[in-house]
Amino acid sequence: MKKFFKFAASAALLCGTIAGGIYAYRKFFAPDPFDDDLDDELEEDAAEDSKVSGRGYVSLTTEETEDTASVEDAAEKDAEESSAQETPEA
Repeated sequence: MKKFFKFAASAALLCGTIAGGIYAYRKFFAPDPFDDDLDDELEEDAAEDSKVSGRGYVSLTTEETEDTASVEDAAEKDAEESSAQETPEA
């Protein structure tokens, strides 16, 4: 029984040492796969997009202006005219 516990302790110590070595290598020596200046690329893309579009923010208001009211009226008139043309008058 004593030999079994000695073997189990040795195996645990060996596994712990290997895991610690792998952790230390990844933490301090391995290059970071996510450190590829992704932030710089995103900033450049955003700068290009803002130059191309040239649009600013659009305010979202619920007030109707004359333009939207006239467009809605025109749309209603078109709908009435098209429904009048579709129904035959007898």
